[in-house]
Amino acid sequence: MTWTLLITLLIGSLGGCVFDFLDLPAAYLSGSMLAVAIWVIAGRKAELPNPLSNLSFIATGSLLGAGIDRNSLSSIPDWPVSLIMLGISMIILLALVRLYLRRVHHYDRNTAILCSVPGAMSFVVAVATEIGADTRRVAVIQTVRLATVMVLIPIVVGYTNVHSPLPTAIPKEMLGWPEIAMVLALSYLGVPLGSLLRIPAPYFTGPMVISGALFMTGTVEGAIPAYVLYPPLIICGATIGTRFAGSTKKFLISCTKAGIGATGLGLAITSLFAWPTAAFLDLPFMQVWLAFAPGGLEAMTVLAFTLDTDPAFVAGHQIIRFLAISLIVPFLLGKAKVAQQSDPASSPPP
Repeated sequence: MTWTLLITLLIGSLGGCVFDFLDLPAAYLSGSMLAVAIWVIAGRKAELPNPLSNLSFIATGSLLGAGIDRNSLSSIPDWPVSLIMLGISMIILLALVRLYLRRVHHYDRNTAILCSVPGAMSFVVAVATEIGADTRRVAVIQTVRLATVMVLIPIVVGYTNVHSPLPTAIPKEMLGWPEIAMVLALSYLGVPLGSLLRIPAPYFTGPMVISGALFMTGTVEGAIPAYVLYPPLIICGATIGTRFAGSTKKFLISCTKAGIGATGLGLAITSLFAWPTAAFLDLPFMQVWLAFAPGGLEAMTVLAFTLDTDPAFVAGHQIIRFLAISLIVPFLLGKAKVAQQSDPASSPPP
């Protein structure tokens, strides 16, 4: 373990503690991310090895799965309605955010398309690399989007009355460390299973599914103390924060302006669809908003858990949107390629 790694973990922990002191939801995830992002933007070094990040995703998915029980799937009959609204909002979001990036920030077609995608960061960056788009700009814009959502939503929840938590459940007996270790060990089996089935974010989703199945079927009964989740959340947040490293301040300022504008537009669009959907289905607005929000599977599921909404509903919608994106984006890029070939003036700006 290097000094850089220790400092990175310390900075992330301090950020989480500050957000916790301010009584902000998702404090250890959002606070860690923001603190490490500021650290690397200031020119300092930060380090988080991939194996450690993957372990944190496994632990986070496993521990979040413990919050899923039989009541978590009670809203499944409402999913067709909410999925239709999610699909419509996603199409409008892709169109308007792409137009905003093209007209206001003068991005080329492919880069604008990939920067407008609400989530699926790893997929989007991989596609950008493959087609020769501005990969660094796409990665930074997507990270700014995720960071903005992770910081903004807890602040909105913390200082407004927009969110009403679910009714408090009957208290459960806390699991001991042997039982927690068993859940983590069994949940790890979800990683190769998720990779085999090619589900999104297998290091997170696979363990969450296995853990959720253990608790939903009654194989394991009880609750996991909240403090057990703090270390993996700090590492997850710090991992996102390190993505801001290696860019000039001018480039970051440019990307931040575009990213915040695109994210604000995306949040406004999803809010306009989430509000009537929540009212029609008689579901908490925050639960539907997190399911629709352009934040990504892992972050939105974690926020759902920490904000006391239904993580299964949020994760299910985020996964389905990821699958839809994987089908829609290649189609959009194919159309853009044809259009660009027929319009020489549309080449990327220098």
